[in-house]
Amino acid sequence: MTIKTFVKAALTAAAFAASATAASAWGFDICEDVTVIFTNLSDEPVELYDIDYYDYGQSMWRSEPITNSTVLPNGTYEMNRNLEDVEDADTRIRIQVRMLDENGRFTERYYVDSDRFTCTHGQTIEIDGMDWE
Repeated sequence: MTIKTFVKAALTAAAFAASATAASAWGFDICEDVTVIFTNLSDEPVELYDIDYYDYGQSMWRSEPITNSTVLPNGTYEMNRNLEDVEDADTRIRIQVRMLDENGRFTERYYVDSDRFTCTHGQTIEIDGMDWE
């Protein structure tokens, strides 16, 4: 690398660093400490196996993997997460559930979505599970 090339690279890096004054400029717009509470309002136990949130800015679902958890009728499941790339932005939560089939196994897959909301630190989102998609 020549000195001229090195100087150009250093100036470019310095200009980029100077323009990035906030954490979000580096992609760290994290909505911290979000609590999701799912209540099973069905008459059957359900198994939660994945929780996602929608990033409207990137038009994509982002996954928050969980350990499979059985939630009994009228029971609740609670999780607390930091959601990346949606701080002060619109999002919605999607919980993926399995319901019992006729053989007593969790196989039938459904989704339960929250309403669209603007994500803020320390927020609690409650989702009632009964209307399966």
